[in-house]
Amino acid sequence: MHNADYLSREALERLGFASLGEHVLIHPTCVLVGCGRMRIGSHVRIDPFCVITMSAEFVIGDRVHISAHASLLGAGGITIGDYACISHGTRVLSSSDDFSGPSICGPLVPPEWRHVVTAPIQVARHGVLGANSVILPGGGLGEGATVGALSLVKAVLEPWTVNAGVPTRVVGRRDREGVLAEERSLAAQLRG
Repeated sequence: MHNADYLSREALERLGFASLGEHVLIHPTCVLVGCGRMRIGSHVRIDPFCVITMSAEFVIGDRVHISAHASLLGAGGITIGDYACISHGTRVLSSSDDFSGPSICGPLVPPEWRHVVTAPIQVARHGVLGANSVILPGGGLGEGATVGALSLVKAVLEPWTVNAGVPTRVVGRRDREGVLAEERSLAAQLRG
């Protein structure tokens, strides 16, 4: 094995996922905690040095790519829809310490001394999260929504919008009909 290899099907099955589709590629440098709560669809690739730590349900749809150095974690649950792309270095956080009050931060502090904000996150079908972007608890991407690099998502973004900034704002519209036509073409080619 060299460092470009992905885990074998047998190695993936030993991790004990709640469900595991076909043609799943996960690099052995990934850290996966809570595999029993993870459902992974088919034709999924998770690149090197990703960290996925879940204490709630984690769902990845079909034909999803999670690029290198991404972190997806929290107690709020995370759902990644079909054809979604999670770009290099992104952070999807369904839990986060609240730094604004008198609480003490960090996972080694007893819970009664902490204030953690937790809410589920969904990156819907055809959602694209740009490189080094962050989604905070309760944020998310509606169907077909995209987020530019280095952006901060604090709310659920409207479907088929192009978003960027800290915090994000709408900067354009995405070609919904064009994307869905391409999806239909791909499906026809794969059937044919």
